[in-house]
Parts: sequence; C-alpha cells; structure tokens
Amino acid sequence: MSRTTVAADVATALRLSTAAPTGAVAEAVRGRLREHIKAHADQADRYAHSLPEGRARDVAIDTVRHARTLLPAQNSKDPAASLRLLAKGADYLSRYASAQETASRPAA
Repeated sequence: MSRTTVAADVATALRLSTAAPTGAVAEAVRGRLREHIKAHADQADRYAHSLPEGRARDVAIDTVRHARTLLPAQNSKDPAASLRLLAKGADYLSRYASAQETASRPAA
C-alpha cells in the first residue's frame, strides 16, 4: 500500500474522530487502517530493530508492538480515541516501512 493511500485514510480517520467516530463510514476506515497496519508491520519491525541501540530504537519497537495490539476489533468506550490510535499506528508503521524499503534499496 502506498504512503499516499495510508496518509489519506489517516487524514480521514482524524477528521472522523472529531465529527463522526461511529457508524458505517468510521468502521470502514477502521478496517482499512487495520489492513494498513497488517501490511506494514513486518517491514516496520525490521526497520525498528535495525536502528542503533538507544531511545529512538526502543520507541520504534514499542510503536510497532502497540500498533499490532490494535489489530483485533474492539468495542471501545471511546470510539474517537480508538480511531485516532489506529490512524497514528498506521501512519507510523507506514513511515517505518517506507524507511526500511529505502534503506534496503541497492545504492545507485
């Protein structure tokens, strides 16, 4: 999935979280965000573990771990918060996966 597609779904989710965090549209966006997380999790995890020892590496590893905990559909008491968490998880994992892809390309 492209960064553009993920970014569009993230922007939609963040708008929905303030206006209409429940309903069919919000559920569809939640589903797409979960798919983005699934699609990018392994590559994002490789990127996180490739970072040098330190706080940035620890944060990246924890971010990937936390995003994976969001995959099972949950009945949240705060649907706006859950939508924002999924959006941020998808966004960060997409960024990490993109960085991993760039790092693994052969030098020209």
